[in-house]
Amino acid sequence: MGRFLARRLAWFGVVAFAIITLTFVISRLIPADPARLAAGLNAEPEQVEEVRRLMGLDQPLVGQYLTYLRGLLRGDLGRSVQSRQPVVDDLRMFLPATVELVGTAFVVYVALGVSLGILWTVRPDSWIARVIHLLTVGGVAVPVFWVGLVLQLILGTRLGWLPVAGRLSPDLVPPPTITGLYTVDAALAGRWDVWLDAVRHLVLPVAAAVFGVLSVATRLTRDSVTAELQREYVRTARSKGVPEGRALLRHVLPNALNPVLTMLGLQFGWLLANSILVEVVFSWPGIGLYAFTAFQTFDYNPIMAVTLVGTVTFFLVNTAVDLLYPLLDPRITASRL
Repeated sequence: MGRFLARRLAWFGVVAFAIITLTFVISRLIPADPARLAAGLNAEPEQVEEVRRLMGLDQPLVGQYLTYLRGLLRGDLGRSVQSRQPVVDDLRMFLPATVELVGTAFVVYVALGVSLGILWTVRPDSWIARVIHLLTVGGVAVPVFWVGLVLQLILGTRLGWLPVAGRLSPDLVPPPTITGLYTVDAALAGRWDVWLDAVRHLVLPVAAAVFGVLSVATRLTRDSVTAELQREYVRTARSKGVPEGRALLRHVLPNALNPVLTMLGLQFGWLLANSILVEVVFSWPGIGLYAFTAFQTFDYNPIMAVTLVGTVTFFLVNTAVDLLYPLLDPRITASRL
């Protein structure tokens, strides 16, 4: 296991270095002048040059790159042009909102996708299977931002059941900051009115994020469980009088979930990427909306920082998924050591 983690860390270092380099080069190729944006459109040329010097943009490209790498080693991600403060401080402010959104969406996605896949397998010719099939086809065909707009229009504006933007209603004071997650902090503080309002604000963005990727988990679970049900050990268990439900839960699912688990790690990356669109549509104040605003103003440092955060998160999630494999199939451990 130690060698496995060492190999993963080495590959992560290579991938992170490549992504940092690629993002840096692309950001410098964009035909925009961040010094002009930082100084203001009405600034004099001398003022723009002074801002360019302060931002280090007067150095050669290689010099800018080495300066940026040295800052990364110190934990310095630079300053944001739009907020006028260190990007690290901005990430501390906006990251909890994205963690709450993507984390909730991932939990809902796993529970719903696996459950619907199993239900589709055990009831293949029922009306429930037809509804599930329709949902999976719709999820593939419809873009996430369109789903979000439709949910806002119907459930938010027309019916007025759920809020359509933000994390909390304007008339409520946020709970004391402990984790930065409103649902968790409100529960810890015992402010159940705030907790309920935060949950209501989560419903529509989570639904929009999950709907677009639901078909992958559902279909893969169905195919994997269907294949396992045809194995010899399942027929043996049935011949011994093991109930169908018990055979499914104790014998089939542990073997069928390995490929599903692999896919879930990858799908977390898709949820994280889709969070940019979801946060823009629902005005969710996370790093997705922060990155979108940075794109609009050609603010380099936040864009590169959000890219790096996404890379680190994707690595951690997929490493955690790999470490869960031995719980489902102990034979995998021996091959890694």
